[in-house]
This record gives sequence, C-alpha cells and structure tokens, in this order.
Amino acid sequence: MTIYTGNEFTQYVKILGRGKKGARSLTIDEAEHAMSLMLSGAVAPEQSGAFWMLIRIREETVEETVGFTKAARRYLSSKTALNVSVDLDWPAYAGKRNELPWFLLAALALANSGVKIVMHGHSFVEEDRMYVEFAISQLGINLCESLAEVEVSLANLNFAYIPLEKIDSTLGAMMDLKYILGLRSPVNTVVRMMNPFFAEHSVHGVFHRGYDLLHLSACKQLEDKSVLVFRGGNGEAEVNPERDVTLGKWQNGLASWSTWAKAEKEHKRLKDCLDLSRLTDHWCGHQLDQFGEQAVRQTMASVAGLLFSIDSHDECLALADDIWSRRDKTVLHCVN
Repeated sequence: MTIYTGNEFTQYVKILGRGKKGARSLTIDEAEHAMSLMLSGAVAPEQSGAFWMLIRIREETVEETVGFTKAARRYLSSKTALNVSVDLDWPAYAGKRNELPWFLLAALALANSGVKIVMHGHSFVEEDRMYVEFAISQLGINLCESLAEVEVSLANLNFAYIPLEKIDSTLGAMMDLKYILGLRSPVNTVVRMMNPFFAEHSVHGVFHRGYDLLHLSACKQLEDKSVLVFRGGNGEAEVNPERDVTLGKWQNGLASWSTWAKAEKEHKRLKDCLDLSRLTDHWCGHQLDQFGEQAVRQTMASVAGLLFSIDSHDECLALADDIWSRRDKTVLHCVN
C-alpha cells in the first residue's frame, strides 16, 4: 500500500475545504499544479476524491477550468501526437437518455465531405443512457484502441472514435471515480476542454445552464483558436430541434452568441424507440426520421458554421443540406 506523506497536494484540499469563511477557489496556477500532481500519480485516491467533490459542491470556476485544462494539455502533448492534422475535436461524454445519438450522423457526413474528425468519450455502464461508443460499435465503425488505429481510421473515413481510457488510463480512472463517489466531477469539463489531438476546431456540448459561458470564458484565457459550445441534447453536442438553441462561438480572438429558433414546432421525439435501425435507415435514405432529420441538419449546420466561419443560419443550413446530399450511403451497415 502506498502512503502519501507529502503536503504538496494537501494544501489544495485545505484551500477548498476550510469552511464558509476560510475556503476559496483556486487560482489558475494552483489548479494547474493540482491537476499535474493528480496526473503524475502523486495523489492518493482519497485526496483526489475529496478535492473533486469540494469543487463539485460549488461548481468549478473559469480560472480552475483553465488551470486543469492547461495541465491536461501539457500532460497529453507528448502522448497524443499524430502524423496527421485533425480538423475537428468532438468530445462525446454525456450519452443520450431519451433519443438516439443523431450527432454521430452529422459528424460522419462532415467527415465524408473531407473534414477530419476525432471523437472521444467515456461510458458508464450502469447508467440508463446510450453512449455513442455503443452505437458506433453496432454500426460497423471501428472503435480505435490506439493512436495508430486513429490514424488508420482518419485515413479511411476522415473519422475516428477513441475511448478516453485508450487516450490515457489516468484520465479514464479519474472519470471512473463516479462509481465510488456517486457523482460526476469537474473532470467532465476537463475532458470536453482538453482537445487531446490539438485539432484546429472543437465543439463542446454541455447540459447545465451557465456552462456554455464557462467554456467560452475559459477558451478566451486559453487562447484557443476556434470553439463552438452550446447546451445540447442530454449534454451532447447535438442541437435539439424542439428547443431554441444558443450557440456560443470563440473564433479569431472574439466571442459571439447567436440564437436559432427551434426547427420543430411539434413534438416528434420518439423517447421509447432507441432502435439503431432508425440511424441507419435515415443515413441510407430508406426512411426519413422526422426528429432525426432536423437533429442532424441543425447540428451539422452549427458545426459547419464554425468550420467555415459562417454566421447566417440560412447559409449554414444550405451548406449542411449540400454536405448531406453528397454523403456516401455505404459508410454504415444499413438494414433492408
């Protein structure tokens, strides 16, 4: 059994846990150092659990998010180097609770048009959610186990999916603290922000109100190049066509916000129908899914606006329609 006797990390638990009057949030430097210690394996599980839950109670600040992300990016910089440039980083960590992961079709269509996309995520097996990893495994797309496989998949499809634990087992273990603690931690924000393959663009889906602003504010301090963030379906980067969506964009050193009106005026979501054939039938053109059509279209339009620096909703939709019309229908294992 390893005994952690040093005080290098305990100072941060003390800062966070000194009570209502004595506790404070971490500075960027403190958060970066604390995260670096955890990633190096120099922190006891009890310490990291206490640390994350103390922050979870009040939610992470922008400065803490920046510090955690800087540490994660530096840690990954020597681990995730690819021999190919990635255009779009697409974290997918939330899972879908009451609909299918339609955003996967949006990503595949964009990839089919030449955009190189790496999607990464993590599954909690006991939760009643459909994670994109499961959908991908059932649709004939390879789940990458290594960086070499990511490069092969990008060469073949312009798309690759790799589980978080295959990117780094330490980060995967941090996510799995939820099994012990019973709650998700701010690590969920870090894995969305970290952009492990240093793509030119990144799209973040969030669930809770205010986290879109937190992400965009952190992107500013991190001096990121091009990021889209919005409150998506169940927290994934998927536009829910039955609700208005506010898109936050950080690009060219400027933040901008735009609101798109809901595309579906009637309720067309099929909560009790999570049959993956809905995805394949819609992709292959065998059957038009009324909810899926707009979920894919609006999601693809929002991301295309980021990739090609387009602000007009109508222009984004026109581009999305053109990309969709030219998709390779043989990419997925279609039924019928």
